[in-house]
Amino acid sequence: MTLKQYRNKLREMLAEISPDEGDVIADMLLCEALNTERGYLLAHLDDEVSRSVDPFISGAVFELSLGKPLQYVLGKCNFYGYEIAVGDGVFIPRSDTEIGVKAAIGLLKDGGLFADICSGSGCIAKAIASEKPSVSGYALELSLKALPYTEKNLADCKNVSVRRFDALDEDDYIELASLIERPLDLVICNPPYIPTDDISTLSPQVGFEPDSALDGGEDGLRYYRMVTALVPHILKKDGVLIYEIGIGQCEDVSKILQDAGFSVAVLRDYGKIDRILVAQRN
Repeated sequence: MTLKQYRNKLREMLAEISPDEGDVIADMLLCEALNTERGYLLAHLDDEVSRSVDPFISGAVFELSLGKPLQYVLGKCNFYGYEIAVGDGVFIPRSDTEIGVKAAIGLLKDGGLFADICSGSGCIAKAIASEKPSVSGYALELSLKALPYTEKNLADCKNVSVRRFDALDEDDYIELASLIERPLDLVICNPPYIPTDDISTLSPQVGFEPDSALDGGEDGLRYYRMVTALVPHILKKDGVLIYEIGIGQCEDVSKILQDAGFSVAVLRDYGKIDRILVAQRN
């Protein structure tokens, strides 16, 4: 069977699972199975396809049919131009999060210190540290399932230290404050922000992601309240706190920040939804 014929059969199978993206997913799976790029794939459609690709393709199609996210099936995704390893137990990075990263990169000066709280895969810290090698920082994550991914994705970022850290525990902030050379210039945080009762209503694909990365408490604001209250332990007086927020949370989170003495600016995501809050500590 030629690669073209195999590709067409795969497309037909995936069309039933993902009608809108089946063709794209088919090429992504084939590139992964063949360890090649799409350009090479398209240039060699008349080649005979090796049956050695069957185990991976069959397993991937089965997992996708169960609703498993493509990123988990591939074990990776792209964030800010960087390949990020992901898997069970770690939140899959979203493109809208890149907006907060851009803000952080623009605000951090050479020699600046930052922390990425609720780091998960470490994608935010990796993008900042890679794009701004003159700064240094901390990737802070509590989950023992997520931490191996944090460490793996930041292994080549010598300007970032990975630490286990509970964003809701004041003792962890006090301990970090005792270790850092001076208060941080910037803290960025994409916390769990889904109200607890809403988690069960999310799409099946999101259901594969860890509840610990989604559950923001009864009203979705638990982490915003706690991090805002505790971050002065590690953030300098005129430092910046950047939050990613959920739909409809802008007013509530802005008030939490303003009541704590922060000035707040709002950035919208690619869908024109209020998504990022950039707050300066007064």
